[in-house]
Amino acid sequence: MKLTTLLSILAAVAYSSASIVARQDIDSVAEAILANAASDNIDLTVLDFLDTVLEEISNATTLAIERRSSGRRATPSPNNIFDVHTHVVPSWYKLLVPTTGGNPTPDWTFNSHLSFMETQGIDRAVFAFSAPGPNVYVGKKLLTVALARLINEQTAAYCKANPTKFKFYAHVPLPYTAEAIVEAKYALTRLGASGIVLQSNVEGSYLGDATFTPFFDALNKFGGRQILYIHPADPVVKVKSQLVTANPTQYPAGSIEFYFETARTLMDLTLTQTIHNFTNIHYVIPHAGGAFPATVDRILKSRPQLYDSSFEVFNSRFWWDSAGPTYFHQISGLLGINVPRSQLLYGTDFPYAPAVVQPGSLAAVKSSNLFTADEKNAIFTTNAEALFGGF
Repeated sequence: MKLTTLLSILAAVAYSSASIVARQDIDSVAEAILANAASDNIDLTVLDFLDTVLEEISNATTLAIERRSSGRRATPSPNNIFDVHTHVVPSWYKLLVPTTGGNPTPDWTFNSHLSFMETQGIDRAVFAFSAPGPNVYVGKKLLTVALARLINEQTAAYCKANPTKFKFYAHVPLPYTAEAIVEAKYALTRLGASGIVLQSNVEGSYLGDATFTPFFDALNKFGGRQILYIHPADPVVKVKSQLVTANPTQYPAGSIEFYFETARTLMDLTLTQTIHNFTNIHYVIPHAGGAFPATVDRILKSRPQLYDSSFEVFNSRFWWDSAGPTYFHQISGLLGINVPRSQLLYGTDFPYAPAVVQPGSLAAVKSSNLFTADEKNAIFTTNAEALFGGF
């Protein structure tokens, strides 16, 4: 037998063996997802798109296997930016949530996200699904709990496909507190989540609501530094047991109301002393705090007993990302309330903030006269490393 023929046969056998192993790995991943959910009393089969999600997870698993077998590592980007506010939008989720904050939910693929990072000089990122996350099915516990688990399995799969580039925030199925605690523990200890993402309001209740206190207490008792990423959501009010949109303007909520939502929930967390009572929890606040810096004095000066202690928390356990064009003027509001520059983070909000607006936001930080060169480097990279650690 000719040597070239023998080598071809051996290569084919090796490829076939690798394919079999890959297929077995993929099958075992799906089986493990179903088994782990069942052990937590979560029935994933209540979601009629389960097979679609498992297929997407399998695709990410295949990519991870290919990268592992080839020994390839991601090439660091020249700017070494650490993006702490960015989103995944798999096609099945866009079908489920065609609009976000009154705007069309954007198209997205894993490969397009990698390309975006390369063009912007972003080396690492922390992912999350955007609002409403698992809260698509208002008032339907089984569906909400199942969707939270699938969302987390999906995001974890993307991170495992490229572990030198991605971390993720996990979703929990609030308002169902007991189930949210179970999901947080699973995501943090089994899936490797870096933190938990909560919406500014959950079915009309803001985060300082007493019904959520057991969740904060449980998270605080996990030990170590726990990270909560607070993402704005559509404002709603309850009218005769029905949730009704509370956007009072003609403009999409995502364009205006999201920033007031951030202020509302931060004030609720502060006035209920939630941020004071659970000292292991650190908070990542998007959009440079939204409307919060402009409102904090007026609200807290009426509660002098909380004023100083609240600012101590804001300036030590709160971290503020720049998602959106916030470094033209808005960032001065945070500096005006003496937020340390060491607590400032960089975020893109991609793909909800499209690629076309990103160069301007990046340039605004680079050209700002409010920061030294070292402080700008910290905003882009080292502050996030201090919060999230290495990869």
